[in-house]
Amino acid sequence: MCLGNAGTMEGILSSKGDTWIEVLDDGNYLHRFIPGWIGQGPANGGSFKPETILLINDLVVGNRISVRWSMDQHLRLVDAQILPPKTQEGIFIGYILKTSNRWIDAQNIDEGKPWRFYLPWVGGYPSEGGGYDLQILRDLKNRNPTDPIRFSWKYSSRPTVVSFYDEVRDSITPFWVGKKLPSPKTIGVQAKSTKLKEVDGGKVSAPANPFEQLNQGAGNLANPFDQPNQATTQSANPFDQLNTEPVPTVDQKPSPFDQLKSPVVPAVDKSANPFENLPLPKTSPFDLVEQK
Repeated sequence: MCLGNAGTMEGILSSKGDTWIEVLDDGNYLHRFIPGWIGQGPANGGSFKPETILLINDLVVGNRISVRWSMDQHLRLVDAQILPPKTQEGIFIGYILKTSNRWIDAQNIDEGKPWRFYLPWVGGYPSEGGGYDLQILRDLKNRNPTDPIRFSWKYSSRPTVVSFYDEVRDSITPFWVGKKLPSPKTIGVQAKSTKLKEVDGGKVSAPANPFEQLNQGAGNLANPFDQPNQATTQSANPFDQLNTEPVPTVDQKPSPFDQLKSPVVPAVDKSANPFENLPLPKTSPFDLVEQK
């Protein structure tokens, strides 16, 4: 609403004439603005400001505009600027606010501002039967005001409906539609380096693999563990080089318990009875008992 002596406002340019415009603000209030007056009365050469008249002629009905105004018994149009959408086309999801036989007003869910979309034109000139596509309006009569709608639109001097979709959930595109798998990356395989370096006045091939430099005299070996044995030129197990002495077998290696000194035990003749060597008594032991 226009309150005070001057200010700015935004809304939809609903209609216009040669010397006035009507703007519907976001609160659904309609305001009429006229140009400022210069001079005296019309009979004495007074008139509306000509630059404001030219500005009104350039404004296209149906766009959102920003108006700068002042008040002196009338709402005076000081300046106006069209606010086009951010893109030239897109998908609109919102709610229907009102309709006419030429346009629909819809409110965007995310932005929360009403926009006016004109119906697409079908046919040729009006004299040839052309006109706005009223079939869209008949389809909208089956919808409740609280039902969300989705339609495609384009901007050509003002927003225009292209086509409607049946349901809002159709706006969700499956992840496999319109998706392209990334092209596989090509892994470049490079050959071994054949750079030459001088050794003792001659030139030898420098191995590309650092592990191959462990033993240059053995040639190019793919496996770093395949190091040649000093005795042979064939590849040997690197673990065989940890102990060069032969490992004794079980029979050859003496037991540590064999080195302990055991005491000498005399031999005992088990066949002889030790009591046989004792002397027999000459008298009976009963004779030694004193008789009383």
